[in-house]
Amino acid sequence: MCGICGFAGFEEPGLIESMTESLHHRGPDDFGFHKARGVSLGHRRLSIIDLEGGHQPIESPDGALAIVFNGEIYNYRELRAELEAAGHSFATRSDTEVLLRLFAVHREKALERLFGMFAFAVWDRDREELFLARDRVGIKPLYYVLLPGGVLFASETKALLRCGRWPRTLRAQAVHDYLVLRYVPGSFGMFREVRRLPAGHWMRWRAGAVEIRPYWEPPAPGGAHALSDRESLEELDALLEQSVRRRLITDVSFGAYLSGGLDSSVIVAHMARLSSAPIKTFSVGFGTAHDEVDQAAATARLLGCDHTMVECRSEDIALLPEIVYHSDEPMGDAINIPMYKLAREAKKKVTVILTGEGGDEVFAGYLFHKVMWAGDLYRRLVPRAVRDGAIRPLLRLAPATLLNLAFRYPAYLGQRGKTKALDYVDILGSQSVERGYRHLISLFDARDTEALFTPEFSRRLREEARDWEPRDDDRGSAFERMLRVQFDHWLPDNMLLRQDKMSMASAVEGRVPYLDHALVEFVLRLPRRRLLRRLAGKHILRRHAARLLPRETARRRKMPFYVPIENWFADPAFVAMMDDLLHPQSVRRRGIFLPDAVDALRRSMHRREFLLVKQVFSLMTLELWFRIFVDRGGRL
Repeated sequence: MCGICGFAGFEEPGLIESMTESLHHRGPDDFGFHKARGVSLGHRRLSIIDLEGGHQPIESPDGALAIVFNGEIYNYRELRAELEAAGHSFATRSDTEVLLRLFAVHREKALERLFGMFAFAVWDRDREELFLARDRVGIKPLYYVLLPGGVLFASETKALLRCGRWPRTLRAQAVHDYLVLRYVPGSFGMFREVRRLPAGHWMRWRAGAVEIRPYWEPPAPGGAHALSDRESLEELDALLEQSVRRRLITDVSFGAYLSGGLDSSVIVAHMARLSSAPIKTFSVGFGTAHDEVDQAAATARLLGCDHTMVECRSEDIALLPEIVYHSDEPMGDAINIPMYKLAREAKKKVTVILTGEGGDEVFAGYLFHKVMWAGDLYRRLVPRAVRDGAIRPLLRLAPATLLNLAFRYPAYLGQRGKTKALDYVDILGSQSVERGYRHLISLFDARDTEALFTPEFSRRLREEARDWEPRDDDRGSAFERMLRVQFDHWLPDNMLLRQDKMSMASAVEGRVPYLDHALVEFVLRLPRRRLLRRLAGKHILRRHAARLLPRETARRRKMPFYVPIENWFADPAFVAMMDDLLHPQSVRRRGIFLPDAVDALRRSMHRREFLLVKQVFSLMTLELWFRIFVDRGGRL
């Protein structure tokens, strides 16, 4: 795991050194540069495989190719054996050199042979061509900026900000999307000039011309339907064990995050079966009824783990500036605080961490999966005339609390809860997966933003052409499309981005067994009934867990990873930070929000409503991002 950066098409003394140094936290063990006419590559190394010989950049024997690589190729030993049989010899034991040789032989087709997580760049001296690629599901980030006759790239935006050759143009649509989703989706970020290479894509730059192509996408339904229930379970058992085994390939110490829930418990159970030493596990608690620390500790004892529990308290709000700096872009979820603390504690004992990220997305464990399935059923069984003419008016008469219970939306209270629940009815009758997804996870809806934005910013938002639209995917039911749409932006632009940035802030490598592409392809082709049964998600994963863990663990109801920030707002440190970040003068200076509207939100905090506290927290995070990345150019 490392940090990579570079540029082509121009030369600038000292720039590659400055860009590389900004990524020091991603790779504190080593650094290196490749400099030639018209190109500079930089690398910060976190040593994981071939500790002595894995220095980067690596060049091909003839010097024609040079690579900087971030990630791990889990099948590099098999690929190396194939290349050696074809006459290739190697100077190191690293997966980076295997990747470079494979690319020399197969070019972009090499990507189809890789099992792993990666973002890498290869400079071809003879073609004067820069090749960039990102892994299938977007576990590792990769940003770039196109310049007149040149290109910049890096693992993090802060490295790109070290170059003064491009303007910093704020995207109004990015601010809006952030407020709705708490992250910025799509290939464009907060700055119009900074783009993300999409997951499962490669990019070729040559003399200012750019070509971007996909090499993988989530599969359409079909294929695995022919398997019986028992055959499907056996195949899942084999794929999960293979995925975990691959992710235990390392020359350094490893461990796992253990929440006590189903996903992480299954991963740790596999690790315990495959390792002769006790697995080092880490969990976080908040001292509330939502904690799963007792369950995590019980699972750790059962599996013979060396367990560490990390406490997260209100005073940890003081870490927020560091967290926003390492997040690299605004991410308005307080979950970043415990994730940052977990990685910092884990670093004291391990360098590699396996996590349960992706389990809910792949096996349909979220509320919105159930809603989309219910929507399919609703549209199939209830005629449109009945939906529009009778059901919605009837629900308007239902008490808000009843609607909240029926739709499992207890966080919204009073009239707001009733409005949200009624919106659900519209979604159930709609075919728009993207609209439903955005609503189900929205923090600020259209009613909120209309009252929050200044007239000038609202006008700018209307005038700004939208840079990102969800791809048109009509294969299968709404439920099946929901499973795939997560791979467009929910995973690469939110869940996986957060894991990468929070773990790499402490130089910890996070590995995600549930997102092995062979496993993903198998599960997404399964029929719905093997994932959702009686509105209970992860059916097949629970059956798999029953072979490894006690029945109560396999059947445990999903508990959200919940940060109780509504209990933190009375802490003097929280109040002081809020008053500073959301002071009317600060709000007015940005020209985005109406100071009176923000002030009204701040004054509503005494009601301790979960939604309102989350909205205030997201605005605090956004202002911190502005101060670090706009005012100070990516410096803390």
